[in-house]
Amino acid sequence: MAESSRIALGSESEEDYSVPTAVREFWREAPVREVSTEDGGKAWLVSGMAEVRTVLSDPRFSRAEAHRRGTGTGRAAVFSRPGMHDLDPPEHTRLRQAAASAFSVRRIRALRPRVEQITGELLAGVHDAGPPADLNAALCFPLPVAVICEILGVPYEDRHRFRPWSEQITSTNAYPPEQAMEARRALVAYIAELAADADRCPEGSLLRDLATARDVQGRLNEEEVVQIVFGVLVAGHETTANMLGKGLVALLDHPDQFAAVRADPSLVPSVIDEVLRYVVLSASTDPHEGLHLVTTCEVELGGVTIPAHSVVLASPSAANLDPRAFPEPDRFDLGRANASDHVAFGHGLHRCLGAQLARLELEVAYTALLREFPGLRLEVPVSELAYTSGMVLKGLRALPVTWSR
Repeated sequence: MAESSRIALGSESEEDYSVPTAVREFWREAPVREVSTEDGGKAWLVSGMAEVRTVLSDPRFSRAEAHRRGTGTGRAAVFSRPGMHDLDPPEHTRLRQAAASAFSVRRIRALRPRVEQITGELLAGVHDAGPPADLNAALCFPLPVAVICEILGVPYEDRHRFRPWSEQITSTNAYPPEQAMEARRALVAYIAELAADADRCPEGSLLRDLATARDVQGRLNEEEVVQIVFGVLVAGHETTANMLGKGLVALLDHPDQFAAVRADPSLVPSVIDEVLRYVVLSASTDPHEGLHLVTTCEVELGGVTIPAHSVVLASPSAANLDPRAFPEPDRFDLGRANASDHVAFGHGLHRCLGAQLARLELEVAYTALLREFPGLRLEVPVSELAYTSGMVLKGLRALPVTWSR
């Protein structure tokens, strides 16, 4: 039988950067169950860690079929055309390989000095202006935008254009649909113009690699080049920017643990893993939500049989709070031994291409904040922080902080 109940959200402040208790309890009732979706359809919700990993890595679960059926496309303009994440092999493999070199371990390691330089310049401005400061505007968004534009090869003077475009494209109802679609068209046209000639793209940039794959090697067409760059540009800064801010709030909301990492900066990698496990970015308040896939055949999963051609909702947020995978999962704990087992970046073939880049930016930013801003603390109580609405991701409107002079 399909579970048809809707979860009433409480008023806990934890909802703003984590998951409401009622939703957590709902997810834990069964790792796999049939549910009724908001549009009246039926789907199979997968919330257990082992089961989510299976769904995200097993070829019997198809993303391409989910997109063909129009399930999970969402209201935002960012979903109006299929992206690399909506494909199955071999199409997905071909496009991913074309972009993968820009995010190799070697390339990301080589990028560290530049990320540190950008972070230092941004924080120098914050320090010079003196407390209080809005780290959302001063660091959390400018840093990922600057870094992803350097990887792509986007001209420095154009970087200010991406924030309004991206905000409108990822809107669900914060902007009129026609305005969001116009922003999408503008960004697509801009990318197409940049990639029009491989020789004009900066040497070593992802734009150069993709344009060469199109013009010289014949491995990509123009639409695919634009599609890859579009996805990297939007996903490459929106998710990291929001995680930077909300992760810092989670850390500051646990003073004892914040003090521990300030005393021992070698704990920063543990901070990052626990932040990625614990903090949720999705703006959806529907506990039945997740990544949409469709079964290509009958599948046994979590002790139940899912029929062929069924819609499956795999929830990484739920898996990251699975008590079978993480003891006391509702506790924010920098000492958690297996926090790195989270699936915040996905799992399997579709694991986030920029996972190592995101980790690098988080590590550099948090380390610099701990070092440069003694006594760093929120300027307002956690309960008074304002969050965005009508967007695919739920982020902070501002991150007001202060520190000791």
